[in-house]
Amino acid sequence: MNAGRRAGLLALMLLAAGGAARGADQPVSAFAANVGHTGSGTDGGQSTTLYVVPPSRTFLLTDVLVANHGGESGPLYLADSQHVRCSVNLLQTTTVNGIAPGLGTLVNAHETFATGIPFAPGEPVVATLANGSKGVDVTITGKLVPGPRQAGGAVRIPGGARDDGDASPSADGGKP
Repeated sequence: MNAGRRAGLLALMLLAAGGAARGADQPVSAFAANVGHTGSGTDGGQSTTLYVVPPSRTFLLTDVLVANHGGESGPLYLADSQHVRCSVNLLQTTTVNGIAPGLGTLVNAHETFATGIPFAPGEPVVATLANGSKGVDVTITGKLVPGPRQAGGAVRIPGGARDDGDASPSADGGKP
C-alpha cells in the first residue's frame, strides 16, 4: 500500500472514531457557589443557571450534591425554562422532647437519580433556593446523550400529493 493511500485510510479511521465519540455519552459536571444568597435589600429565591445544554444533545441529570454550610432550610429546585424538574429538601424540622422546637436535621444532602432527569437541547439547568439567605453550593453531574433529531423542513413522500399553498381544487379534478 502506498504512503498516500495509507494516509487517506488513517484520516478516514480518525474521522470515523471522532464521529463515534461525538455520538457517545459524555460525562458532565457543573458547580455554582452561593445559590440563593441574598445581598442586603433583596428578596430570597434568586435563580442561578448551572449549565446550558448544547444543541442536538440531551442532558440526563443523575446526581445533585448540596453543601449547606449556612443551614438553609430549602427546598432547592432544579428547573429548565418551562417547569421544575426536581426538588431537594435540605433541612427537615424535627421535634425532640426537652429541646426547643425548630431543630433542623440534615436530609438529602446528596440526591441520586437512577434513571436520570432529562433536560432538552438548548435548555438551561436553573437552581433556585426557596426562602434562602446565606446560600448553598450546588454540584450537578450527569451525562450528555445524543438529542432528538430535528427534521430539516417539510417531509416529502415520493409519489404523494404536494401542497403548493392552493387550497382550491382544480376544475378537472387533477386529471390531465
